[in-house]
Amino acid sequence: MKNVARFFAVCAFWAAIMFCSIVAGCGGSPEPVKPVESKDPVYGGIYRRAFSDSFLTLDPSFVGDSFSHELCRQMFDSLIEFDEEGKVVPSLAKAWSLSEDHLTYTVRLRNDVRFHATTGADNHPTANGGRLMGAEDVEYTFRRLLDPAVPGRKGKIFSVISGAAAYQAGKASSIAGIKVTASDTIEFTLEKPFAPFLSLLALSNAFIVPREDAEALKDGYASAPVGTGPFLWGGQREKTIVLKANPNYFRGRPYLDGIEFPVIEDETERFKAFRRGEFMQADVPDPEYKNIKQDPVLSPYFQEVSRWGVNYLGFNVQKPPFDNVKVRQAINYAVDREAIVKLILNDRARVAKGILPPGIPAYNAAVRGYSLDIDKAKALLTEAGYPDGKGFPEITLWFNRESIHSRTAEFILANLRDVGINCNVHETDFKDHLQAVESGEASFFRMGWTVDYPDPDDFLYALFHSKNVGPGGNFTRYSNPQVDEVLEKARFEIDPKRRNTLYQRAEQMILDEAPWVVVFHYTTHVIVQPYVHGLKLTPMGSPFIPYRSIWMSPQTH
Repeated sequence: MKNVARFFAVCAFWAAIMFCSIVAGCGGSPEPVKPVESKDPVYGGIYRRAFSDSFLTLDPSFVGDSFSHELCRQMFDSLIEFDEEGKVVPSLAKAWSLSEDHLTYTVRLRNDVRFHATTGADNHPTANGGRLMGAEDVEYTFRRLLDPAVPGRKGKIFSVISGAAAYQAGKASSIAGIKVTASDTIEFTLEKPFAPFLSLLALSNAFIVPREDAEALKDGYASAPVGTGPFLWGGQREKTIVLKANPNYFRGRPYLDGIEFPVIEDETERFKAFRRGEFMQADVPDPEYKNIKQDPVLSPYFQEVSRWGVNYLGFNVQKPPFDNVKVRQAINYAVDREAIVKLILNDRARVAKGILPPGIPAYNAAVRGYSLDIDKAKALLTEAGYPDGKGFPEITLWFNRESIHSRTAEFILANLRDVGINCNVHETDFKDHLQAVESGEASFFRMGWTVDYPDPDDFLYALFHSKNVGPGGNFTRYSNPQVDEVLEKARFEIDPKRRNTLYQRAEQMILDEAPWVVVFHYTTHVIVQPYVHGLKLTPMGSPFIPYRSIWMSPQTH
């Protein structure tokens, strides 16, 4: 009966929308038929939201893509989390203090957090509460994340902790800077003062895991996760991920009974399914964007915020012809970013001059970037030895399969033809695309980066320091000792003003050498059904949607 009720409520809503579209030319659109509102949140209902591609892992220590991040954030918690403004607030930690020398963080834990209980050989979570979480679990989580015997885990960023680098390199049997001082207290001691350290504790890779489950399942833990989060792993039905409400969640059980995440690659098909009432939320395809924003019937259910992220074209700077800075600069001047944002993205993004997005500390509106200049692009190609593109080797632009990327790629190919460069395309699913980019196989590729923690270090150090070449995030294999030096100074600078100045200097140095074509800064947008409440987008993006706070009106479930 719950699903039937929702079906009729959705039909009524979209029937009203269709009627509004018909009569729009006769004096405006009437208000849609809305479900009866409840003053207070209510429990129940299965929330459905489609992904455009499959997740890669459910083991937090390996998470590096947004879909895996979004899923894991529902099943796990970190010591610290971000509020709506990107500020650090308590989560599994209830309080912390910092020593006078800015090196030691003493973190006190909540005493009411339980892991999901499991049963059976497949470690399937049950509704019964599991054991309490303690400081030993925190210590194990970081030791596991930095385990030298398991390559590929995303622990390198925690090398700021004293002894972490030595442990990860197999030169120490323990991490000197992590110490359990009580069952509910743990200390982190750093090599040097590092201003955004608390933000690192909010990363998805730092979600706390139970030792017994992680060690019992080994590789299988990535497909049968056990955490402390508001939702339990409910399994996978073909291409649909199923999560169930955790009745023992320390903040109280979520309002929803569960969440389902089917995979539908085509954005238009996802939106059509939303209109049929099959999904509770959806992204809005480019052709529909302005119509939705301006429609008095639909716009109340539409949200949009600037997202702290950047879309770019990357070059493998170690491979010709992209090992020539003049070639990279020429392509930068050949790409028409403004036309891409206006014509392909329907004005729903912000043309980027620099790497750092607005809202991130050290953002510099006056940074010297690139804009369309065909004459300058041709001149640089001539200086590089390719007058009018003559002799320039045929290149290939790699991108992951999605219609918007395909349309953008065709536009970029036309831009390159204008300066005499012939370019092919290579389209594949995201998993294979990421592997090709990380390995260096893809010499020219589309990629995006969205913030893990709101700090310039997360962009500039992660993506351009030579220590992070390859899977660490520096996919272009860019290496400049002077840039490395400035970034290292910046990340350990305590004074905010001096720190920002250093990051701005590093950003300009990187842009001048053009390992990227910076294209645009993202926006996040979503439309929800009229009976959905409690969803609020933040600049952190979709992975940080607080599903535990979402509820649906009573008559829809």
